[in-house]
Amino acid sequence: MTITGDYLMAAVFTLIGGFVFFLGFYKWRKYRIIRDTPTSKIRSMAMGVVEIHGSVEADQLIKTPFSKTECVYYKWEIKEYRRSSSSSGKSSSNKWVGVGSGEQSVPFFAKDETGRALVEPDKAEFIVAYKKVFYQKGKGLIGSIKVLSKLVKALKNLDPNDPTSLNIDGDDLVPMESGGSVRTVRVGDRKYYEYFIEPDDNLFVLGTAANDSSVPDNVVIKRGKNEKTFIISDKSERGVLKNLKKLMMVCFIGGGIFVAAGIVMLLQMLNIIPGVD
Repeated sequence: MTITGDYLMAAVFTLIGGFVFFLGFYKWRKYRIIRDTPTSKIRSMAMGVVEIHGSVEADQLIKTPFSKTECVYYKWEIKEYRRSSSSSGKSSSNKWVGVGSGEQSVPFFAKDETGRALVEPDKAEFIVAYKKVFYQKGKGLIGSIKVLSKLVKALKNLDPNDPTSLNIDGDDLVPMESGGSVRTVRVGDRKYYEYFIEPDDNLFVLGTAANDSSVPDNVVIKRGKNEKTFIISDKSERGVLKNLKKLMMVCFIGGGIFVAAGIVMLLQMLNIIPGVD
């Protein structure tokens, strides 16, 4: 590698590490907000950043694209079994690769024993576990590529109130949670994941409460103008904090390693520390 290439590599390592490290501070800030915001009952919550726990109540429902389950939020994700080669081209392996995802939501109410509040989920960060998985045997790599782009485009433009209009390449989806075992896997096979929130699901919500005379009960929880942290999750507060803590540590450790590697490379090129022959 040339001297210019060495400097460029050192800069790339340092920049990537700095970005990942900064992302760790972003996760840490969110962690602090969740940890330090007390849980409120809906009727007595103050306007501003609030944290509530409540069950879902809805006047409007949408349907998931694969199982047609009624819900207030869904996310779909498709993974395809693909062959990948090493950079040298001397070896290859097969693995599941994400090839598309999307989500839809509608406003709903969060309700506890004291009252309810409208949740406007636009621009919320949803932390939701997947509930259903479907398997589809592929038609080989060429057949798979031909239909995949059309499928992803159709899913992104899907009317959430009419998922029956979606044609999923023959609709031969096998529900994996219902005993649909897969004995052999080949390139082009797919998995379809559905993450969703149904009526009566218990949620953790952290967002900004505001008075709004145009909505039922005159209160709405949404993404704030000043504090933009807005989380809706079917996990408990403890579960959300645990996941954030793991991500935080990965960012700090991974970012630190990349920054350190970039600095060491730079110092070696400047002959400040000895290089490795």
